[in-house]
Amino acid sequence: MIYPEGTITHDPELWPMRGKTGAARLALDTGHPVVPIGQWGAQELMPGREPRFPKLFPRKTLRVVAGDPVPLDDLRSKPVTVATLDEATTRIMDAITVLVAELRQATPPAQRYDPRNETTSGEQT
Repeated sequence: MIYPEGTITHDPELWPMRGKTGAARLALDTGHPVVPIGQWGAQELMPGREPRFPKLFPRKTLRVVAGDPVPLDDLRSKPVTVATLDEATTRIMDAITVLVAELRQATPPAQRYDPRNETTSGEQT
């Protein structure tokens, strides 16, 4: 299992943020499928990015759903370039975002949060 973001989300509303290309690179190199998995509820158990003891009580509900494999076959015949990896990563993150939106019963933001654009105050530029 790979978390394509490479970290806990930095998005203020806890939506999936911009992914890194590692999962896409592995999928394209090996020909293996990428099965997206969305989860919601872990933030109630382990809130924030700082390590601390989990909040076990009251009991928490964590929901997880797996989606259909992300279609990448058309990209496998192309040379592995930055553009190809970005396209594959976008497809993977879009699939995960759809699943998280279903679990949250909410609409994700139009633009995915990108921590590379984060300023020191935590706001995105």
